[in-house]
Formats: sequence, C-alpha cells, structure tokens
Amino acid sequence: MPSIPTHRSPTSDASWDGPANEARLKTDHDYAFYRKAYAWRDPDGDETKKNAYKFIHHEVDSDGNPGAANIRACTTGIAVLNGARGGTTIPDADRQGVYNHLAAHLRDAEVEPPELKSRSSDTKMEHRAFTLAGIEIRADDAENPKIVGHAAIFNSLSEELFFFREKIAPGAFSKTIKEADVRALWNHDPNYVLGRTKSGTLKLSEDEKGLAIEITPPNTQWARDLMETIKRGDVDQMSFGFQALREDWEGDMNNPVRVLKEVRLFDVSPVTFPAYPATDVSVRSLQEIFNSRPSTEEPPDFDLQRKQLDLLSKL
Repeated sequence: MPSIPTHRSPTSDASWDGPANEARLKTDHDYAFYRKAYAWRDPDGDETKKNAYKFIHHEVDSDGNPGAANIRACTTGIAVLNGARGGTTIPDADRQGVYNHLAAHLRDAEVEPPELKSRSSDTKMEHRAFTLAGIEIRADDAENPKIVGHAAIFNSLSEELFFFREKIAPGAFSKTIKEADVRALWNHDPNYVLGRTKSGTLKLSEDEKGLAIEITPPNTQWARDLMETIKRGDVDQMSFGFQALREDWEGDMNNPVRVLKEVRLFDVSPVTFPAYPATDVSVRSLQEIFNSRPSTEEPPDFDLQRKQLDLLSKL
C-alpha cells in the first residue's frame, strides 16, 4: 500500500520544521524504518531512500531517529491534501489512506482532525490550447515512431480569454514534470491513451522555448491513424489540462495579463477542435480567476461580455 498504515505513537505539540526534521533523518534504511516518519511511500521508488517517501510528520532526534508524531505536522499534511501550499501530486486513490494515518495521530492527541475535501472541490482544472510548435512524426525507429514538438511556448501572449490575456513563465512546468503522472490523450478521451510519463511513453521537459513533448504512441490502428492526420497537417493543435498553483498579474485594467508561474499538469492532448472556453461554466471560472487578482479597480462588465459571447456563438 502506498499510503502507510496507521500506527500508534506518542504525540507532540512542539513547533514544526519539516525540512529540518527530514534532513536529520537517517539515510539508506528500509521501509520498516521510514514508515515511522512518513505517511506515504512511492511504490515505484527505492524504499531505502528518503526521496521515495512523502508527508513526514514525526519529529526526528539528533541521532536521526523518528520519534513522536507532531500535531502541527499532521494538521499541515491534511491541509496539503486539501489543496494548501499547492496541494499534492500523490494519486487520488492514496489520499484517503494518508488522511487516515495523519488523522489517527491527531485523534490520539485528542485533536479533532479537519475533514478531507473531495478532489473535485479543491482542484480547478483549466484547459488551454496551443498550435503544436514544430510538431512532427519522428520515425528514426520505423516500428516505434514518435510525436515530438512543443505543447506550450513561454512568454507568448494567448488570445484574449474574454477578460484577460495569459502567458506562461519559464519554469512553470519544471516541478510538475518531475512529480506528476501525466497522460497524453487523444481528444482528451481517457479511452485513447497515447502515452504516460510513469511508463516512459510520454516524456516532458522544459527547454528555452517551452514545454517539449515526446510521445511514443501504442502500435494500434487508431494511433497510426492519428499520426497520419498529424503528418497531413489536419491535426496541429494541442490542449492541456492544468491547475494554476502560482500566478502574477501584469498590465492594467484595460490590458490585464495573467502570468502562470507554476502549474500542476494533468494531461496533454492533440485535439481536432481545441476547447473554446465560452460555456457558462468556463466564463464563470475565468471570472473567478480575474476577480481573484490583486486590484482596487472595478471589474469589467461581465454581463455585457457574456451577451457578446452569446452573439458570437450564433454566428
């Protein structure tokens, strides 16, 4: 089980410094040792290495041994599960187990744990579409052709998103491509998986241009058909699903620009028709984003803009 089962231990209400405690923890031990300090283990990681574990919540003494469960650390861990500090990249299926572990320590300390929020309530996924920059089918290996190119370009202004424009700062993907298990899908359909970072069939990296992709599609007829449409130029756009973790705003009220500084990436997807965010739900979501920006000025007339969108949809 990736989430470490609950166990009994003394508790402490001392101040908490997670990185300092983790730095003191002994290295090159086994699961039996590290389970005394953490609440989650990467099933694909080396169980003798600290970097295979997350959610440290036990205090570590000067000799490097885990001790009491820290109340503040357990509370902070649950907050992260609920989206605080950018949230967590562990699989959704593991969240309940990690919560149960941390909550059990809090109950031992006679502290009522916060509730675990549903994933849908703390993750606001957005989609953005880009023309696939320099996309090509690379056939160095005739039996395993690859889809390569850039799915996003840094410092390039988007089309107007009804209330503002947007650009992606260099480094926005650097953390998520190291931690997240991202899928490459065809038309955002989870029934058609082109690749996955965990299996090595989707490779993501940042270079000076943007988010570089390399997809090794499956040897199936539908995937071969897709690659043919890319070769012909019939499909030349990609959409990706993300959650904004850090952002800045530039410009003024007349020309606001949202700068994505850090995102959590969920999927990348070649698409026939990029999603055009003109639905009522998307408009409300973009309005919430715009209203959350630091500003003392009055917001634009969203009712008027929605009427304009309605007119556009009838053209």
